[in-house]
Amino acid sequence: MTTQQTVVSVPLELLKSKTITVLVDSFQAAFTATYDEERSRKEQARCRLLAELTVCDPFTNSTEYEEYRPG
Repeated sequence: MTTQQTVVSVPLELLKSKTITVLVDSFQAAFTATYDEERSRKEQARCRLLAELTVCDPFTNSTEYEEYRPG
């Protein structure tokens, strides 16, 4: 699994001021970017799973394996 990093640009002058508003806004921007990426990955995984489930038929009698019979 690859990790994609998102760069959030914050001007250096704003970071030097260390105001709580700047820090909160910077965190919120980073959180939003990360949340959107994670939501996108989750949606892609959901679509892949749905595609696999529509192809799969649990009621077909597959002979690709040998059934276990005791005795």
